[in-house]
Amino acid sequence: MKLLTSFMLIGMLLVGCGTAEQPVSEEPAVETGGNGIVAGEMEATLVEKSPLVFEYKVKNQTEQEVKLDFTSSQRFDYSVETEDGKEVFLFSSMTSFLQVLGTEHVKQGDVLSYELQLKDLNLEPGTYVLTSWMTPKDGPQYEATIEFTIE
Repeated sequence: MKLLTSFMLIGMLLVGCGTAEQPVSEEPAVETGGNGIVAGEMEATLVEKSPLVFEYKVKNQTEQEVKLDFTSSQRFDYSVETEDGKEVFLFSSMTSFLQVLGTEHVKQGDVLSYELQLKDLNLEPGTYVLTSWMTPKDGPQYEATIEFTIE
């Protein structure tokens, strides 16, 4: 009787562990990361790829798909400030966005990646702070900051 009860209990547990179909994102900005999941949060990074060209990435390090809802076609924003905090450029103030609702689904281990080109800003020599963030309707913005110098 104990054996039968054990089998039934295990069977019920296995039935409850079914898989649900996950929505598929067809956005080209999503790429699969090669390092897998190492922590329990969304990780934002900002890296200089070449002079005045930066890459802003947000990687899903959670164990679940993350859904980001947007109120326009804008997915991210960024600003450039002098080292003493004076804002010299804000991407969203110079760009128009479509007023359409949108969603990004970031699966476990996947990355949203955006290239930031600062070459056309004609920045004078000095030290600057670049900050980039996501622009979802609700929730965290996954901000990343990097300092850079123009000589």
